[in-house]
Amino acid sequence: MNPDETKQGRNAMNLKPFVLVCDDNEAIRQSIVFFLQRAGYRARGVDSALDCVAVARQDLPDLIVMDLMMPGMDGATASGLMREIPGMTEVPIVFLSAMAEEQVRAHALEVGAADYLLKPFRKNLLLEMVQRCIPVSVSHELTA
Repeated sequence: MNPDETKQGRNAMNLKPFVLVCDDNEAIRQSIVFFLQRAGYRARGVDSALDCVAVARQDLPDLIVMDLMMPGMDGATASGLMREIPGMTEVPIVFLSAMAEEQVRAHALEVGAADYLLKPFRKNLLLEMVQRCIPVSVSHELTA
């Protein structure tokens, strides 16, 4: 089944949009997953960029929320790998980072981030960003 058929099949089954959360900090990762699930999304957390790439390959997400700086592979490198996965070129990736320098934010946007959120962040800002990034054809299911 190709990625478009997978998304169409999921939408036909009326499943909630899937957000993949990648952060090596367990408390942050679990908090984001819990918050997104309460907001009506399917969310799954992973603790490494390698795991994020593997899950994205297996279960095409509607959005990825990813820490930019992690041990091993960083978020920017992982996003480049995920862009090579069929169906992933248009999946938005939001980077999270505690680094406030403008060049870090500019680099994240340069490597294809849909947006950049500074840690610590307010949950309502994260939710607004998620709602902006997930395509209307997917997110309308939350209100249906």
